[in-house]
Amino acid sequence: MVVISRERQVQAQRSMILVFFLQGFVVAAIIPRVPDIIRNIDVTFAHWGVISAFGAVGSAAGLFLSNRVVQRFGVKHVTMAAFGLVGIGTASYGWITDSTIYLVANVLVSMSMSVFIVAVNSQTVVLQTLSGRVIIGRFHAAWSAGAGFSALISGFLATVLPVGIHLTLFTVIGLSPFYVIVHKLLNRDEEVIAGANSVDKDVRWRHMPKRVYLLGIGLAVGVFPELAMWDWSSVYGRDVLGFDPTRAAMPYACFALAMITGRSLIDVIGRTIHLSQQAAFGGALSAIAMTVSILVGPGIVAHDPTLGLVFIGALWALAGLGTAAMAPAFLSSASIVSGMSVSAALTRMSVMQTVVIFTMKWLMGQTAESSGIDRAYWLTVVTWAIAAVLAAVVMRLTRRHHAGQVSSN
Repeated sequence: MVVISRERQVQAQRSMILVFFLQGFVVAAIIPRVPDIIRNIDVTFAHWGVISAFGAVGSAAGLFLSNRVVQRFGVKHVTMAAFGLVGIGTASYGWITDSTIYLVANVLVSMSMSVFIVAVNSQTVVLQTLSGRVIIGRFHAAWSAGAGFSALISGFLATVLPVGIHLTLFTVIGLSPFYVIVHKLLNRDEEVIAGANSVDKDVRWRHMPKRVYLLGIGLAVGVFPELAMWDWSSVYGRDVLGFDPTRAAMPYACFALAMITGRSLIDVIGRTIHLSQQAAFGGALSAIAMTVSILVGPGIVAHDPTLGLVFIGALWALAGLGTAAMAPAFLSSASIVSGMSVSAALTRMSVMQTVVIFTMKWLMGQTAESSGIDRAYWLTVVTWAIAAVLAAVVMRLTRRHHAGQVSSN
């Protein structure tokens, strides 16, 4: 019997951690430059919300394409090509001055990113299966670390570098080590060995288990606040809090760094507290922290900008800590779907997530335009609260699922 050695598994895991870090580093460079991009393409907040939402169309297209290309070319080659396209597209954002061209570029980048995410997550599942332990937290933590580090540095550079040079520079810095590291991921032969016993059962949409709908919606409302922070934090810092680009980037950096901490602790906390229970508590914590930030933060900033920045940064850090378990919890719960393989359930959940997030992004853009970005941020509070409730429901379903397995044995 051919096996993959422990040393080779560790090498692939470490390489995957660096791949996640570099992905976050490249794509998060745009966060403090969103106001510059909106100004360059000359659109309103409502139009920006539509453009941002249309990225979900590209993501959906990538989901339907990803399984086919991964099966044909293997994870490593698909990862290399997809992330290369993501990097090129991200660098181009800073040079585009036409809103239609930007919308097309955003759709293409989102499609490439979707293919990339499916590819790396499929190998993450393989590595987790080989290790026999829950290791998903460390990969998400690495992404958060890359994104937080990038956003923090980008906030300082936003005052001295033109947006085009900035995004191009970060793309080159991120892609260069990526193409060295990516070759250490599992190759196609190793993937076949690791997944030789996997079975992917095809289930029509109309026969899909109801739990997939629950998990898909839960994943969407759990992830949306993180995406909203990504898209709008710099605009919020500029228009609501009156900060310069450097200070406007700091609350998101606190949010991202707290997610790093939370995701690094998922595996340790999971020994006593189930992941879905972590997500339920975290969603409530994030909703409360953001509520206080919206209601009290601007007043403190108006009185003392430095104190206000520290206060809001601390609250956003609590929100980031609460968000840490959201995506891992709903993704890991795909295993409780009976009648479908985990990979099939994840794909359907991702499609549903894309549809819901498209709607939420459009709604946030419309609200920001008509009522102001400060009121639009209440949408993050609502979705965090819904995610907390759904995570609690998933917790009960998980216990019931495992109890049924024990009784059947």
